[in-house]
Amino acid sequence: MRTRRIWSLCAGALLTAACGARSQPPPAPPAPAPAGVEHDVCEGSPPLPHAPLSGILRNARCDQDMYYSMSRVADMLGVDCTHCHAAKVEGQPPRDFLKSTPSKEIANWMSTELMAAIKPADGSPMKCSSCHTDEQGRPIAKILGDPRTTVKANEWMSLVMVKFVAADGSRLRCKSCHVGTPGTPGFHPVVILQTAQLPPHGAKVRGVAAF
Repeated sequence: MRTRRIWSLCAGALLTAACGARSQPPPAPPAPAPAGVEHDVCEGSPPLPHAPLSGILRNARCDQDMYYSMSRVADMLGVDCTHCHAAKVEGQPPRDFLKSTPSKEIANWMSTELMAAIKPADGSPMKCSSCHTDEQGRPIAKILGDPRTTVKANEWMSLVMVKFVAADGSRLRCKSCHVGTPGTPGFHPVVILQTAQLPPHGAKVRGVAAF
């Protein structure tokens, strides 16, 4: 919990230092809006330092929106910057937050492809935490075990994936993402980064629900 709180407070400063957008600290969080009034996070915020952005940040509208979005994702996964972004090396230039890494590629793929192909059957918003939650309700990045195990993966699929449907509302089956059914030659165990295996995309959702 302490790591996530630190990340939430420092995400803006880290991203700014990495991207060289400015030397000043990030804008302060917006003041709470009056009851019944939704505050626009971009009110008074500078524009995006790099545009257009893609992946998880494809819907970010301004500088503060970018910081808020990254903080939300980190909190929902229970991770810090280095889970997706290369760690800072002493004596080296600031880390490049725009540089691709394997974890960053997967996170962006999940956001733009997987989360557009399925949705919660109960109609709730699709978020990272829709899947990335452990048995105690805590955020977790490695939902299929760390290291991944077949037993854990099968258990998770049986208990969690049944809560989802395809983007068009149809029922999900193993072959909806794995091409074939388990135990058959057509079964593809790997789904991550395999867009062609997914159900057709639904409508893109803006904001936190797109993560």
